[in-house]
Amino acid sequence: MNKRRGLLRSATPLRLRKYIKDAMEMIHRRTSAKPAGLPKYGLKPTQVYPEGRNFLPVLQQATAAKLRGIQMSPTTPVCSIGTCFAEEFAYFMRDHGYNYVRTENDALAASANWGRVYTIPNLLQIVRYSTDSSYPLVLEENDAGWFDPLREPRASRAATRSAAEERVRSHRRASHAAFVSCKILIITVGQNEAWVDRSNGQVWATVPPRSVLNSRRDDFSVKQFGFEENLAALREVVERLRAVNQTLRILFTVSPVASYASFSDLDVVSQSFANKCLLRAVVNELVGSLPDTTFYFPSFEIVLCDNPRNFRADNRHVKYATVERIFSMLSQATALN
Repeated sequence: MNKRRGLLRSATPLRLRKYIKDAMEMIHRRTSAKPAGLPKYGLKPTQVYPEGRNFLPVLQQATAAKLRGIQMSPTTPVCSIGTCFAEEFAYFMRDHGYNYVRTENDALAASANWGRVYTIPNLLQIVRYSTDSSYPLVLEENDAGWFDPLREPRASRAATRSAAEERVRSHRRASHAAFVSCKILIITVGQNEAWVDRSNGQVWATVPPRSVLNSRRDDFSVKQFGFEENLAALREVVERLRAVNQTLRILFTVSPVASYASFSDLDVVSQSFANKCLLRAVVNELVGSLPDTTFYFPSFEIVLCDNPRNFRADNRHVKYATVERIFSMLSQATALN
């Protein structure tokens, strides 16, 4: 039998053998052994990378252990704020009968009319104006009317300045009410590039409208926020929210949705992933330092790591076909230089 296998192996081209091995990974994935950990090193099953179809069950077991400080029943008041992925959570909570807090109407089913909140510094501004009545009211104007630059324009647009001011004041009261009335707040971070108004230091929620940029382009710059800057901002977010809601538990997650565009790098794909990794590291540092108040849910990991197309059955090593794609791209890219 071994001799016959050896003859077959020698007669089969190496590349074909590798593709056959890739195809066999699906069988290995379905027949992976039950997770046992490494008892001789004192490691539990959740501490050893899960193989095959064990990936999600093992991750769920580990996540449940880490979230023991959070109890989310259908009656628990829950709020959410963050990127477009936060919308998915809001829709899930609403559609499955949870007590999802909404203190004002908005276009995106969020707890308050924040719009999408992409960066941590912009989130901090929202928390500041929601917890500090003296926070300055900033308004901008373009062809569509007056709006609040700290939120997406569609969340705050009004025909006159006075109407816009009243909407902002009303929103800030509703935002404060949302933060103080929930028991659990889910914060989804996802982007790390923003437009900053150098005239007042405000981080805009989105790209300034073209008419604003045309009239005072020199006032704006695109900024990527560093690790320490993000961490300090996120700490202040937690401190301020806990000051007005002492029983609040905060559940962080990192959005798996990539950046649509980048103003700071030629390669939006690599730049987006670099920013995701930085944000994940920031959240990891914060949660590790505040274990009784802050928690993490691995939505980012579920989307990117549960990937049978690219990973072998051990969910760690890369399939031959994927390796071929990687190095073929490298070869083609360097050949163009």
